[in-house]
Amino acid sequence: MVYFGCSTGLNNKLPRRFIAKKKDEIALFFSHGKKFSSPFFILFLLPREIDSFPKVFFAVSKKIRGAAKRNLIKRRMREIFRQHAPFKLVPYSFGWIAKERILTANFKEMKKDMIELGEKAIHFFNRV
Repeated sequence: MVYFGCSTGLNNKLPRRFIAKKKDEIALFFSHGKKFSSPFFILFLLPREIDSFPKVFFAVSKKIRGAAKRNLIKRRMREIFRQHAPFKLVPYSFGWIAKERILTANFKEMKKDMIELGEKAIHFFNRV
């Protein structure tokens, strides 16, 4: 059984086709996306075609020293995105950037802030 592009077996990772890796894909977020901000994140929301996969990228500020810390934060961001199905159902692509202040947050605070920011951005686009 397939659920939003993820299998229900042991491999519940975010599919690679959802992740924007190429420089030109990520540049689109900065040039054409709408920017939203919260205490822990900066979000770039980009409208996409209905028939295409939602693209997403995750980045962490270089102000956070240590690759292990940055990778941990990115893993947590990917997991929050993967678990929150409405992010994958809307006709938008997401670009998430974690701020340095994220180091003070635990996983619950991080999840709450990320979901609230994403929903705020989606509501902004839906009312326009």
